Amino acid sequence: MIRQTIGGKAVNTVNVTGTEADILALAGLLEGELTTYDLKFEGGTASAMPSLMNGKKFSVGKKYLSGQTRSASVYVPHIKTAKSFSDISIAVIGAFDEDFEGSAKCEYSNLIYDRQEV
Repeated sequence: MIRQTIGGKAVNTVNVTGTEADILALAGLLEGELTTYDLKFEGGTASAMPSLMNGKKFSVGKKYLSGQTRSASVYVPHIKTAKSFSDISIAVIGAFDEDFEGSAKCEYSNLIYDRQEV
């Protein structure tokens, strides 16, 4: 995988399957700062495509005594049908960072929208 950063912003992630020489050749064509990652593991089991996509968009963040709030939004295209936003909150509060720049852990999570599509 190659992550492309231009002007300090990550603009693209390219998933590449090939030899190291193939990846270096492709990286030579891309502009900006490039970070390459090696595939360490493949696995898991694929389930059948669900009839209903259960997407969630939520924010995570931290409120400071000064009144400042730092946050970030997260979009997950599909979670298990039996799971809900309360399961997400339990999983992310205290585990996710408060925003994209800080390293402090978030202390709240808010549901932005709950999308269920066929």
